[in-house]
Amino acid sequence: MKRPFAPTIYHKLVALIVGLMVAVVGALAIYLSSQQIAAMSAALRSKATTYGAVMASQTVSAVAFADRETAREVLQSINADADVASVTLYGAGGAVLYAHGTPITASAAAAGVATAQVIDQASRIAAINPVVSLEGPRGVLVIELSTDSLIAARKHVHWLAFLTGLAAIAAGVVAAGLIARRLARRLRAIANVAGAVAAGDLTQQPIDDGQRDEIGLLAAAFNAMLAQIKQLFEHVKEMARKEQDRLESLVAKRTAELDQRNAEMQLVFDEVDQGLFMVDLDGTIPTERSAAVERLLGPVPASGLLADYVRQFAPERADWFALQWETLRAEDLPAELCLAQLPARFEVADRNVELHYKLTNANGRVRVLVVISDVTAQVERGRAERDERESASLVSRLLSDRVGFLAFYGEAQHHIAGIGGELRDGAEFRRAVHTLKGICGLEGIHSIAEACHALESALEEGDELSTLAQVRAIKARWVLVTGKLAPLIAAATERLELRPGDILQIEAAIRRGAGAGELLALVESWRHDRVEPRLRRFAEDAHALAARLGKGAIDVDVEVAEGLRLPSERWGGFWAAFVHAIRNAIDHGLESPAERLATGKPMTPHLTLRATRRGDELTIEIEDDGRGIGWTQVEALARSRGLRFASHDDLVDALFHDGFTTRDAATEISGRGIGLAALRHACIASGGHIDVTSRAGAGTTFAFRWPDLATRHDVIKLAAT
Repeated sequence: MKRPFAPTIYHKLVALIVGLMVAVVGALAIYLSSQQIAAMSAALRSKATTYGAVMASQTVSAVAFADRETAREVLQSINADADVASVTLYGAGGAVLYAHGTPITASAAAAGVATAQVIDQASRIAAINPVVSLEGPRGVLVIELSTDSLIAARKHVHWLAFLTGLAAIAAGVVAAGLIARRLARRLRAIANVAGAVAAGDLTQQPIDDGQRDEIGLLAAAFNAMLAQIKQLFEHVKEMARKEQDRLESLVAKRTAELDQRNAEMQLVFDEVDQGLFMVDLDGTIPTERSAAVERLLGPVPASGLLADYVRQFAPERADWFALQWETLRAEDLPAELCLAQLPARFEVADRNVELHYKLTNANGRVRVLVVISDVTAQVERGRAERDERESASLVSRLLSDRVGFLAFYGEAQHHIAGIGGELRDGAEFRRAVHTLKGICGLEGIHSIAEACHALESALEEGDELSTLAQVRAIKARWVLVTGKLAPLIAAATERLELRPGDILQIEAAIRRGAGAGELLALVESWRHDRVEPRLRRFAEDAHALAARLGKGAIDVDVEVAEGLRLPSERWGGFWAAFVHAIRNAIDHGLESPAERLATGKPMTPHLTLRATRRGDELTIEIEDDGRGIGWTQVEALARSRGLRFASHDDLVDALFHDGFTTRDAATEISGRGIGLAALRHACIASGGHIDVTSRAGAGTTFAFRWPDLATRHDVIKLAAT
C-alpha cells in the first residue's frame, strides 16, 4: 500500500518562507504603486487648478469686452500642453468666447459657477473657474485635462510593480530553498542519529554542527545526551555482565544442590516400598518416578501413556480406566468423582497392588499423583482373617444348632452342585444362585454370598467368562471353608440329638402301654428336624439383617406348636428358600425408625414367625407390621412387563414371577426379582401353597400352607385382604 505524502520540515520551511515573501512583496507592491498613482493624480489635479486660476485672471478683459481675439491669444498658449483636452471660455449670458477641443462639462459652465472647482470625470479632470471683470460682466473658464497619461502611467506602474514583485518572489523562493535546505539538512542529521539511537544503535558518531544558533545548540545537547547514554549503556553492560556471572555461579551452585537433592530424593523413592509418579491430565507419565513403580507394575510402555500402562498389566479393566480418565480430562464431572471411579485394586502377577489417586495443582499445572502400594500381605491377612471368621461362625452354628447346621450344609451342597453343572442359564439356575447367596449370608459366609452376587451380575451382563470364573470361585471357596470342618460335620451327621422332653415323652407312652406303632412313630420323629430352632435361628438372622440395613432394633416373636418336627428330606429346600421371606420382610416391608415415627407407628418394628399344625394341615407364617405391598406399583410393573394384572390374584402371581422386582437397582440383599420366585418354587415342590395378605401401612403376612402333609400340591392358592 502506497504511503500518503507527508511534508518534511524542508517543505514546511520553504512553504513558510515563500508565503511570507509573497505576502510582504505583494503588500509592498500594492502600497507603493497606489502611492505613486495617487501622487500622479494629485499632480494632474494641481495642474488643472493652476491652469484654471492663471488663465481665468488673464481672460478678465476678454470677458469684459467680449473680445474673442484677446481670449484666443491668451488661451492658445496652453493648447500646446498634451494633457489639455479642451478649453472653453464662456462670456456673459453663456456666449462662447473661445473653444478648443470638445468639452464634456459645457452644461455646468453654461449654468454659471460662483467659485472655482475641480471635477473628476471618467477620462478627464475639469477645472471650472469664474471670470469676473471690474466693469461687471461675468464669465466661466473651463479647462479639461485628459487622464490618458495618468491611465498609461498607472498601467506602467502596475506592470513594473508586478515584475518587481515577481522578481522578488523568485529571489525569495531561491533564498527560502537555500535556507530551508540548510536548516533541514542540519535537522535531518540530528533526526537520523536520534532514530538510530532509538533503534538501539549506539555506534553513531556525534553530530558535526558547530554553529551557535538554536539548531547548533540542539545538536550539542543531543551529542551530550548521546555521550551520557553510551556511558550509561557501558555501565549497564558491565553491571549485566557481573550479574550474569553472579547468576551463572548461583545457578551452577543451585543446580548442583538440586542434583544432589534429586539424587537423594530418587534414592529415597527407590528405597521405599511404594511406587510414586505424577501423571499429566493428557495421561502422560513423566520420566521421574520411583523404582518401585516398575517393580510392582512392570516396565512403562514406550508410549508413556497411563492408559496403555493399565492395558499392559490389567487389560480387562483398561477400557473402563480410559473412559474415566477421559472424563477427568474433559472436566465433564467433578475431578474427585472421576478419581473415585478409577480402578484402585489390581492383581499383577502374584501381587495385589492398590493405586491411590490425588489431584495436585502446582503453579497452575494440574496433575494427578499416583501412589502404588503392595497390599498383598494385607489381602492375604484379610483373607486369612475372613477364613477364620467364617470357619468360626460355622463351628459356632454347628455346636449351637447341629440339626439346623446340617440342614444348611446339605442344602448348600445341593446348590453348589447345581450351579457347577454345564447349564448356567434359566430361572432354576438363577434361583439356586440367589438362594445360595441368601443362606450363606445368613450363616456368616459372606465371601460366598459376595461371589454369588457377582455371579448374578455377570449373568445379567451376559459375561460368560466372568460367569465361569465366579462359579469356579464359589466352588473353590466352599471347599476351602467347609474342608476344615469335614471331621466335625461327619461326626455330627452320625449323632442323634435328644432332649429331656423326648425321653419323658417316650417313657410316658411306654407306661400307658402305647402300641408298637405309636412308639415307632415317636422314635422315627427323632430323626426329623425341630421347627422351633429353625425359626429362632431365622429370628436371629432377622435381627442381624435389620441392623445391617439401618432398620434399628426389631422385635421378633417365635410361635411354634409344641414338639413340632418336620423331615429334613422334604422340608430342607423350603427352609433354604425361607431366607428370602426373611430378607423380603426386612428390606421391603419394615420401615426405618424415622419413617415409622413420621407415620405414627411405634419406632420398633415387629416381626412374627409362626408354625402351627391343625390336624393334617401345617401352616408356617411370617408377619410384619411394615408399610405393606404397593399394589398400584405392582400393577404398573406387571402391565409394563406383559403380565396379567386384571385381578388381585393376578397381581400376587406377578409378585412371585421370576425377575419381578419393585427396586430400580439390585443390591446384595434384594432387587433382582429372584428370591420370592425361588420361595414359591420351593413351597410348591414340598406340596404347599402360599396365601398373601397385605394392607397398606399395616403390614404383610405370607402364610405357607400344606393342607395334607401326605399330598403334593403344585397350585399356589392366594388370598388377600
